[in-house]
Amino acid sequence: MKQIPYFFPRYLHNNEHDQLHSDIESLIEAETSEKLNIVELFLSYKQARIAEKEAIQADQGSVYTKTITESDAYRDDLDLGFELLVESQLHHFDPEVREKAGRVWRIIQQYGNIRKLNYSAESSNMTNRNAEIRSRYDADVAALGNGQGAEWLNKLDEANKQFISHFGDRATEAASRISGNVLNTRIAVDNIFADITTRINALVVVDGEAIYGTFIDKVNYYINYHKNTIAARKGRKKGGDATTKETK
Repeated sequence: MKQIPYFFPRYLHNNEHDQLHSDIESLIEAETSEKLNIVELFLSYKQARIAEKEAIQADQGSVYTKTITESDAYRDDLDLGFELLVESQLHHFDPEVREKAGRVWRIIQQYGNIRKLNYSAESSNMTNRNAEIRSRYDADVAALGNGQGAEWLNKLDEANKQFISHFGDRATEAASRISGNVLNTRIAVDNIFADITTRINALVVVDGEAIYGTFIDKVNYYINYHKNTIAARKGRKKGGDATTKETK
């Protein structure tokens, strides 16, 4: 006799959890809750799903975006400002200032527009370029913009280090973290789905597989898919070879 197995989706990321239940919700709507004899349960399920979606959207706005994207935009803005400052000094009325700006400008040009690189490449190139400027032309930078050059480079280094601290493992953890509000709504959805599963498993014994067999097969397909996702993620963590190529 076909049955829907118990599935504990605690280890699914928010987007994966949402996708699983979105697929199941669509299956129920296609079969109709009346045919499956779960009308009241399905109404509660849909209400819980709305609350989950709202909580996920709110959590994404406060957790995901502000750490990585805004930190990168801030350092990009400072980098462009430093570049423009040095470039403007190439046209200074004092030939000595123009000469100093020229030496710094040559290094900037050698590295190119590092703001177009991906996150990791930009971080390393900015670190190396700024270190080279400091080691070779620290005094020249200090003379640019009435002393603003040195301060600007300091602020740029701070912004780059701040971005690096936000990136990597801690950023990944923040992106997959389940906040209290989202977790509560997820638990509510899972509990109602467990009730639906119990009802369907009981009804298929009484009424037979003709009504419920296809629905059970499709639900089990989605459950197995997400079980494999969790297993693969755990396997990558054990192997220690999980690498993700980020894009900017």
